[in-house]
Amino acid sequence: MDEMATTQISKDELDELKEAFAKVDLNSNGFICDYELHELFKEANMPLPGYKVREIIQKLMLDGDRNKDGKISFDEFVYLWPKPFVLNSMFNKEEKYAFVNWINKALENDPDCRHVIPMNPNTDDLFKAVGDGIVLCKMINLSVPDTIDERAINKKKLTPFIIQ
Repeated sequence: MDEMATTQISKDELDELKEAFAKVDLNSNGFICDYELHELFKEANMPLPGYKVREIIQKLMLDGDRNKDGKISFDEFVYLWPKPFVLNSMFNKEEKYAFVNWINKALENDPDCRHVIPMNPNTDDLFKAVGDGIVLCKMINLSVPDTIDERAINKKKLTPFIIQ
């Protein structure tokens, strides 16, 4: 196994990876092929269009199939794991840019969002901004007013124990 990958993954994480790999390896041959990855996305009921799933699978095979044999071994799977490949593949820069600009405009005058608005659409500000749940609650209420009672949103002294 690649030494870099094993030094970054704990024994518990490695056990979880083995379990995940076994679930994806539908024919139990010790390898994951593009067909099995496609089935994984279908089974997970991922709300992605077919072309996006194909792009993700191509990227996984390109990044993961290090010996270019058309399949991913467990060692290659472990090598892939620390990388945020799926997150980066699930959105494109144009979508993120438009979404960030839309949120910035929609929440620009909201006093509860001043700590994160305006977000820079060229960075990962979006992912940090939704971390405490306030922006998500506000966006839900913009979509369907009064879905979340404003009094129930934790806005002050946010600790990991009280974040939405």
